[in-house]
Amino acid sequence: MMEINSKTYGVLKLKEDQIYSFEAGLLGVLDIKQYALFPMEGTSFFVLHGLDEDVSFVLLPAQLAIVDYGFRITDEIIELLSLETSEDVGVMLVVNIQGEDLFVNLMAPILLSPHSLKGCQYIIKDQELPIRYPLSRKEDD
Repeated sequence: MMEINSKTYGVLKLKEDQIYSFEAGLLGVLDIKQYALFPMEGTSFFVLHGLDEDVSFVLLPAQLAIVDYGFRITDEIIELLSLETSEDVGVMLVVNIQGEDLFVNLMAPILLSPHSLKGCQYIIKDQELPIRYPLSRKEDD
């Protein structure tokens, strides 16, 4: 079992099936090509953490953030992620924290293929989508 020593999250133990290859990197950190995906215990959020550098992103599955979120991906991305069907891809949104408010980036989701363990950040160019879409809180009754 491998470990990542994260300044933010401490020691993270990971298995090989948690490691994703991002051949094109992610926006702002193009040189980091390997990330590990961790669930945040007790939440619906995930952490995508660089293997070789202490860089991480908080992710949320798109279906938990917004209803009717959809887009078309290019043949290039299908090939890049080695996808065979549309069910082969998971769509995650990058979470941004501004004070006490949480926002997600709808314009540049993270696409993950658990079968090929490949991922990419996909820029949606054919729709007008916000990069800071507010997450609504569920009020306790």
